[in-house]
Amino acid sequence: MIETGSGAAVTGLPFDLALLFTGHMIDRPGRAQPRFPAQAEARARAAIDDAVATICHAQIGSTVGLAGAASGGDLLFHEVCGELGIPTQVLLAKPVAEFVIESVAPAGPAWERRFYALLARLDHKNVKCLGATDGLIQGEKDNLWERSNLWMIQETAALAPERTLLALWDGKASDAPGGTNDFVQLAQRFGIKLAPVIDMQKLVRS
Repeated sequence: MIETGSGAAVTGLPFDLALLFTGHMIDRPGRAQPRFPAQAEARARAAIDDAVATICHAQIGSTVGLAGAASGGDLLFHEVCGELGIPTQVLLAKPVAEFVIESVAPAGPAWERRFYALLARLDHKNVKCLGATDGLIQGEKDNLWERSNLWMIQETAALAPERTLLALWDGKASDAPGGTNDFVQLAQRFGIKLAPVIDMQKLVRS
């Protein structure tokens, strides 16, 4: 158990540190340029474990983790946090059934089982779906995944005075709006500290 509890009550927020995660999904079958091939899962998990433990030891106090629940980095993050005794919240861009079809099922039935196991482990209040008006800012494009990113940042701000983003990222531009690169840029715009990036390219090469 990493979290120790300290000064959250002083700020009126429930935690001292909100650790937000973004990262690549397991590659879909037939992806032209490998980004997160299935064989890199164990290395990615170990890297996430090391990063989370390091961040939490550096930031004394209670910690909460926040992430989506896509196959790949998101689910690995939730699983690692669970093993370290860190509570997490699942923030979904779509209702559960739709999210599974879009972001979990392409990686195979084993990932679907892990997704539903995560939801079963968490209290229902810690599983949230993007609402019709969540993440909307006047003048910004109404893209579902961009809105989801902003909503996740807003949820993070409501939980702790210290906020850090951990990214499992290949350092490249996103395949589509709202991807990992876009999330990293947006989080920094809103003053969220960026932890040392877990370099997906290095994990794949090793």
